[in-house]
Amino acid sequence: MFNLPPPKDDGLYTPSVKTQSADKHYFLARYIDAFTTSMKGKWRLHYIDLFAGAGIERLEESGELAWGSPMIAAQSPKPFDGLHLCELDHRKYTALKTRVTALHPCVHIWSGDANVTISKMLPAIPPRDALSLAFLDPYGLHLDFATLQCLSDKRADLIIFFPDRLDILRNWKTYYYDKHDSNLDRFLGPDSNWRSVLNEASSANRVDVLRDLYIAQVRQKLGYTEFEFERISARGRPLYYLVLCSRNKLATKFWREITKKERGGQRRFDWG
Repeated sequence: MFNLPPPKDDGLYTPSVKTQSADKHYFLARYIDAFTTSMKGKWRLHYIDLFAGAGIERLEESGELAWGSPMIAAQSPKPFDGLHLCELDHRKYTALKTRVTALHPCVHIWSGDANVTISKMLPAIPPRDALSLAFLDPYGLHLDFATLQCLSDKRADLIIFFPDRLDILRNWKTYYYDKHDSNLDRFLGPDSNWRSVLNEASSANRVDVLRDLYIAQVRQKLGYTEFEFERISARGRPLYYLVLCSRNKLATKFWREITKKERGGQRRFDWG
C-alpha cells in the first residue's frame, strides 16, 4: 500500500471523528492501491465520493490528524483521471475544495445532497472507456437506493457504509418501523419488505438476514454479482460493515488480499 505522510494543520476546518474512521480509510487506501495499479492504462480511472467530508480529520482519542477519503484518492501514486466529490456541509465543502484542488488537476466537486446532485455529477464520467471506484460513506442512513441505481449505470466498483449494528438493528423498531418512506426504506430500496423480514428473524440471526437482504436488493435490481465485507469495530464492539459490490471477480481477489492485514500491521489467518 502507498504510505502517505500524516497531514499538517493547514488552519482550515477539520472535524473530529471516531478512531474507527482510520480503519475504514486504511482499507480504502489499500483497495485504491490495488485498483489503480491493476487497471491504470487499461481504463480511464475515476473516483466518486458522495459524502466526501473536509479532506482532513482529527481522531478524537489521540488528537492526531488523518487524511479523509478524497485526499487519499487524490494522492494515489497511480493517479485517477478524475475525482468526483460531493459534500453537504458547507464548512467541510469549503475546506475540501481548497485542499483537494491543490493536489489533483481534475476535480469535480459539488456542494449539496448527494442523492439530489448525483444526476448532475455522473455526466462528467465518460460513458465508454471509464472504470470508477465509488466510496459511499455517509454519516448514517443517508444513501438512497435510488442513488445506487444511478451509479449502476456506470462501470463502477462500490464500497458502501452499511451501519447494521451502529444504526439499523438498534433503531428499526423505534424510529423506522412505523414511518412510511423512512431513511431505512430509502436505504434498502423498493420492495425490500424489511419489516416482515426482520420481524420473522430471530435476534441472533438479524445481522446476517439484514446483510443478505441488502445484497439481494443490489444483486437483483442493480446487476452486481460479486460481494465482499469487512467488519469495522471499536474496542471489540462491531459497528458496521464496509460492503464491496462489483461485477468483476477481480474485485473480490483485490478485497480478499487487502483485508489480510489490519491497520496495526497484524496479519490475519485464514482458518478455512
